[in-house]
Amino acid sequence: MKEEYLSIVERAVKTSNADQCEARLSGMSWGLTRFANNYIHQNVVEDNAELTVRSVFGKKIGKAQTNQLDPESIAEVVRRADGIARVQTEIPDFVSLPAPESIPSVKGFYKETAEVEPEARALVVKAAVDQAETLGIESVSGTHYTGKEEIAVANSLGIEAYFEGTVSCFKINTCLEQGTGTAQSFSRNHRDLNPEALTEKACQKALKSRKTEPASPGSYQVILEEQAVCEMLVYLAMMTFGAQPYLEGRSAFSGHLGDQVADSSVSLWDDGLDERGFPFPFDAEGVPKQRVNLIERGLAGNVVYDSFYAAKAGTQNTGHSVDMPFGAGPFSANVFMGEGTSSLEDLISECENAILVTRFHYINPMHRLKTVITGMTRDGTFLVKNGEIVRGLKNMRFTQSVLDALSTVQGIGNNLGILRMEYAKATVCAPALRIGEFTFTGSTLF
Repeated sequence: MKEEYLSIVERAVKTSNADQCEARLSGMSWGLTRFANNYIHQNVVEDNAELTVRSVFGKKIGKAQTNQLDPESIAEVVRRADGIARVQTEIPDFVSLPAPESIPSVKGFYKETAEVEPEARALVVKAAVDQAETLGIESVSGTHYTGKEEIAVANSLGIEAYFEGTVSCFKINTCLEQGTGTAQSFSRNHRDLNPEALTEKACQKALKSRKTEPASPGSYQVILEEQAVCEMLVYLAMMTFGAQPYLEGRSAFSGHLGDQVADSSVSLWDDGLDERGFPFPFDAEGVPKQRVNLIERGLAGNVVYDSFYAAKAGTQNTGHSVDMPFGAGPFSANVFMGEGTSSLEDLISECENAILVTRFHYINPMHRLKTVITGMTRDGTFLVKNGEIVRGLKNMRFTQSVLDALSTVQGIGNNLGILRMEYAKATVCAPALRIGEFTFTGSTLF
């Protein structure tokens, strides 16, 4: 499909009458199997590609999209982008679309993952349901998907980039009486998902939390499992690591690069070439991705740039342009946190009185400069006493500064969890953490 994708974006660029033009074709071909109440209730297949054209006249920019890829539709979307650009107001800080650079190669495509059939996914789901029922779990639900994504980018300055990668995910939720559990994993290679281990983990969560008791709001020592840490870091990335909020003074890093913002054991970076995550060699503009140290041994490092904000700041483009449904500016889409040396069991065993959190739910930002988020625990919240899990707790609401939490890190796990957001093509890989102070502001009835 490489030749077809590149021919479409090249045709779009050549059709434009703009001073500069960029065309990007993003495609997804995948199958999704959903299950609930212990049986498969939905199997869907999507095969779609969207062409986005960005036209530039001087400092005026217009953009249009279509998923109709015949020659007439390509010409029409180019005409629309050109027309939109002509009637826009000028963007004073705009300089130019990016020029071509050498793009590194990275392995992200696994033929066997692209070719997984619905029957194969169904067998995986059946095995998970049978495994859960053997353990006495009443209700099992979740999703299992496999497929591939493709993207091609070209512009009138000579950029020509193409990447094909596979995607896969297995997520399972379990329920027994009042107890619930969850586990999930994402990978470019579906053979790395290990549904059996994920099912065992989710079942044990539900079994251990059948009888829950409330806990009083307050500040607690917590152990955050990998999924909870990944979810927390997604919001830190959105609020803090992009050049747009940084330059506008809305980031916790604004005016504070080099300052201590977390415990010295904490290091975060963005690396689109690290194959432990979801590697992707270039950004939405076809610019090669660079590794960026975001937090280095607790010190605020750098933020990520695209072509517009790099030109505005007079600095180097790091290859972090995105095209999300909202104006996010450059985004850190491949976040990693450095591992420690402790197993999850070690982190638990060293606590006299703590709360163990499996994952968070319904997170929302409250104060960007202070990196405060609020949300709830979900699917396995436990009280830890004298190094052991003693009982399940009813879910709790939290309101917490992410950087404040990272400033009280007392232990770091030795295993990376992974969270993938398909709509934003963003991935976070992070270990479990033991945190000294974490604020819970309320409790629930479940």
